[in-house]
Amino acid sequence: MKLTRITPLVLSLAAVFASVGCKTTHAAKEDSNTAELEDINGNGALAQEVQPEEIDDSIDQELQTSINGDVAEIGSEDDEINKALKAGLPVELNKDVDRWIDYFANKNHDAFQRFLDRGQPYKKMIVATLRDSGVPSELYYLAMIESGFVLHAHSSASAVGFWQFIPASGRRYGLRVDKFVDERRDPWRATVAASLYLADLNNVFNSWYLAMAAYNAGESRIMGAIMRGKTRDFWELVRAKVLPSETMDYIPKVLAAYMVGKNPQKYGFRVPDANSHEAFVGVTVPSPINLSAIANETDIPLDSLQKFNPHLKSGVTPGDISTYKIWIPKRFENNFKDKAANLAEHRMATKAEAPRLASENKIRKFHRVKRGEHLNSIAQKYGVTVDQLRAMNNLHTSTVFRGQKLKVMVDAETMAEKSVAANNSKPSTTTDVDDGIYRVRRGDRLGHIAKKFGMTLAELKKINKLRRNGVKVGQILKVSRAG
Repeated sequence: MKLTRITPLVLSLAAVFASVGCKTTHAAKEDSNTAELEDINGNGALAQEVQPEEIDDSIDQELQTSINGDVAEIGSEDDEINKALKAGLPVELNKDVDRWIDYFANKNHDAFQRFLDRGQPYKKMIVATLRDSGVPSELYYLAMIESGFVLHAHSSASAVGFWQFIPASGRRYGLRVDKFVDERRDPWRATVAASLYLADLNNVFNSWYLAMAAYNAGESRIMGAIMRGKTRDFWELVRAKVLPSETMDYIPKVLAAYMVGKNPQKYGFRVPDANSHEAFVGVTVPSPINLSAIANETDIPLDSLQKFNPHLKSGVTPGDISTYKIWIPKRFENNFKDKAANLAEHRMATKAEAPRLASENKIRKFHRVKRGEHLNSIAQKYGVTVDQLRAMNNLHTSTVFRGQKLKVMVDAETMAEKSVAANNSKPSTTTDVDDGIYRVRRGDRLGHIAKKFGMTLAELKKINKLRRNGVKVGQILKVSRAG
């Protein structure tokens, strides 16, 4: 078990820190304040909400090469990013780490061997994704401690998947969690989301140990421990006994798992077969549609579709949107292309209002409730009725609260006009943008910068000759295609 964690929100020294209970005794709580992170030294660190398309774009651009390509062993890559990471994550050996090494090697040997074996097919993908987000590759073993790489791992506080996201944190980091889909069970999407979350936590606490502690116990709880212990040194906080007992063990567990995992034979383990997950590709299908219909039409084995899409709860894509991206084995890509045009006739019927609300002329967006807003005013803003807005969000009452995230449908043409107008206007202050040059600010992500300037992530990376998605505060980027 591990402790409940909350979504990234405003964390300030002056804030009253909410109690976040142990998963075995308390339900997960979601703070409804504004969606910003506040650094513990008072500097703002904006954690912008991650959109699902940013997750999928990262997978399309980065993870394909990791499956069949060469990925350096954990902790061994000697580039400028990993040098900085090594400085930030010293693998410390002490009595607590030694105790967990002994536990894994001797008292829980068979289970740890299963962890090693289950994680191996996903290892290249996870390591490449972590590095792409500027996260130490050693944190591969954080997922091991979280779930043992059990795809359908489920805690008493409703944390799910490899990375054990609770619903609120999953949604905030671009994962769809609803009656149709639980993308926390999608190892690829969830790994991208976890990498972004960990990077944000490190930006707040300026310590990978504290970032891991916050991932386990919650940001506000670690902030409170820092204030009580008057230090940001994790081991000093352990000695001061101001951290939850589970969190005091959490980092030693991760470090011990890394020490054993990097040299398994030394500790009596069998080296897992060096196999990777089968190469895959993302394809867009009409929605809702049953995976069995896709299998019948394209000759892709149904068990392969189910294996690659464990997040589809009933083997059916979502019923509230007109298209959805699924994963298929790359070896069947041509089969799919040949038969893709025939899939529309297999689209399942939906409720009467669904085709109108989720038609090709509508785009699903999200609205964050602001101070003074109510359901009626929000419905009027987006040209829908209160009943339609409630139906889209499975609301049983008309009460909404500040900071709540609502699904809305907006006219595609209107959105396009707004996008053109935004791209024709100066998107930031002159200190940030000058003649097609943008200076990265605190809280920026490459995906958000690309979207701000009407570009795809791939285009922005290409014109700046970037291999990774990570950016640093003050970094200069070209934001003009002509440049």
